[in-house]
Amino acid sequence: MHRFFLIIVFLICGFQVSAQDAILGFVDLENPEEWETDVHLSKLSLNNLEKGGGQKPVAIAKIRKDGSFAFNKKYISESNELYRLSINRIRKVINDTVKKEVDFILSNKDFIKFKKGKQLFANFETTNQAQLEWQKFKSFESNLVRQYVSSEEMTQPRKGFVKDSLQILMVKLIGIKQLDSKELLDTDIAQNETYYLSLLSELHASDLDPSTYAFLERKLTYLTNIGLERELQQSRWINFGLFFMVFILGVLALKMKRRQHRLAISELSKQERTVRGLILQGKSNKEIANELFISLSTVKTHITSIYSKLNVANRQELLQKSTGTST
Repeated sequence: MHRFFLIIVFLICGFQVSAQDAILGFVDLENPEEWETDVHLSKLSLNNLEKGGGQKPVAIAKIRKDGSFAFNKKYISESNELYRLSINRIRKVINDTVKKEVDFILSNKDFIKFKKGKQLFANFETTNQAQLEWQKFKSFESNLVRQYVSSEEMTQPRKGFVKDSLQILMVKLIGIKQLDSKELLDTDIAQNETYYLSLLSELHASDLDPSTYAFLERKLTYLTNIGLERELQQSRWINFGLFFMVFILGVLALKMKRRQHRLAISELSKQERTVRGLILQGKSNKEIANELFISLSTVKTHITSIYSKLNVANRQELLQKSTGTST
């Protein structure tokens, strides 16, 4: 019973200790006697890294007998920072030091664990999302490099041209991938759609593996479809607006025409309005003359005046204008 209790306490303590570690792993050295027994942890400064500086020592961990090592969370910043692990290999004959090292992103809210393998620091798992995204980008870049290296096997006359053209395309793809990782690619494509379509044509014509630029092709297809749908919708609204304007203008024109007709009718004399009414009833000149007790010539004079004032040529046009119908 006491032994079981001690095992439980040991496991709990071990779990608590490991929970305090942000960096842990194993070192599997082929010739351990040629290597130091320390793992060095340094923080890197991106501003000075390219100039060869910007590396600040943080802590040193001893490699245990089983090859394991660990760094406590207290050495790691709360926010994401770039770190480097390294081990020095002592070569007594040459009297210099060769390093095995790896760079990674980490915060004290996450952990990174390096697994045993043929290559030192090659295999690891982490909970840090920034590091995972960085790994995806590095993998993408490595695939491009492999494509570029494979192009060296092409025939000699084309070798220089292919090398330069593929190198340019690779640089462009790496830049585009960085824009995509920062969620800026959609905006840039919207502002420079012609450029990206032209670049995609170049990629199709190149010897690069289509899988390396498939993400760009999918993005362009999606955004182009959205753009076409937007343009189609705008065209529909424009057509609707034009139809509505034509309809309004037609209504206004009809109202104006009727208003002018009413004004013209108001210019007719009382006798002319009476004659117009009888014409609209379908009566002949003789019937109008008999009904109004006027001569046939007087009826014709009134009709001529009516036609002139209402701008019509015959009875049919007068009927059409008065009723609003047309033939």
